[in-house]
Amino acid sequence: MLSKTKLNFIIFFVALVISYYVTLRVDAPNYEDKLIRHTSIITNTIEHPYKYRVLNPFITQGYIYIFNLVLPRRASFLLAYAIENLIIFLFLFYSFSKFVGVWFDKTGVTIALLLFAMLIPISLTGYDTLGDITTAGLMSLGFYFIVADKVKYLFSVLIVGAFNELQIILLVLFYFAGKKGNLKSGKVWLNMIYLFITFTVVYVLIYVLRSGVPGTDRSTWLERQDMLFNIHNPNFLLLWFIMIVPLLYFALKELKTKPEFLKRNLFTILPLFYVLAFFLIARMREIDKALTIFVILIPLSLFTLLPQHLKQNKAEV
Repeated sequence: MLSKTKLNFIIFFVALVISYYVTLRVDAPNYEDKLIRHTSIITNTIEHPYKYRVLNPFITQGYIYIFNLVLPRRASFLLAYAIENLIIFLFLFYSFSKFVGVWFDKTGVTIALLLFAMLIPISLTGYDTLGDITTAGLMSLGFYFIVADKVKYLFSVLIVGAFNELQIILLVLFYFAGKKGNLKSGKVWLNMIYLFITFTVVYVLIYVLRSGVPGTDRSTWLERQDMLFNIHNPNFLLLWFIMIVPLLYFALKELKTKPEFLKRNLFTILPLFYVLAFFLIARMREIDKALTIFVILIPLSLFTLLPQHLKQNKAEV
């Protein structure tokens, strides 16, 4: 039986390897571009939506201030992001392990982690991906709180997530869609209202402090013409097929026996927001922005692939 200490080592080791890869293959080769974007976020001279994605840049800036005392500018910058990469990947894999661990033993959790880690390198696009990894970690942690019936902790996830990416608001919809009885539950509706209010207050505060301009923000978003880009650049289809279809095949097998939260969100929030809306307002080749898909798909598929590693050898639905 795999011990908790060994599982923690695997989480650390996988995070270390992936964060090293990102530092070496993403951050270092794109140092100039990353520095420009980082600096423009810190100085609040960047456009929507990046001006509101302040969590990782401001944390990393703290490291940079310290390292600049003893190291050259480039070394300070890359070392700061290397540390932040490790912290964020540790957070992602730990949160994902907590979520998967609701149903699977430590061996099953390890296999889930390795599957997820294997997908990370081919999912990364561009040079500014840390926010997307953070979102996946926050979603994983939020999902754990939902299925473990610790909904009160979702407020802290939304507060932190508001400083990272707007996408975290979808966590409230995952919560609502995760159980059939939620539609008729007054408690759930109240929780949703409080969660939305909490997120809105925090996000508006960030918006005001960062001097958001409503008309300009909206036009900047629309000018990207992401849907047309996706139509004229269908090469994303192969990437999505390779990453999603094999998992989806096993996720759909024996679906009735699998947890309600996973299967209901598989047919509601994922297709609505991570396929349809993603196609309309994002670039499909940037699948790292949709890593939440795999937070749902991997455990669903493992119910079919690894039934012997379910806790008590049965699904908790």
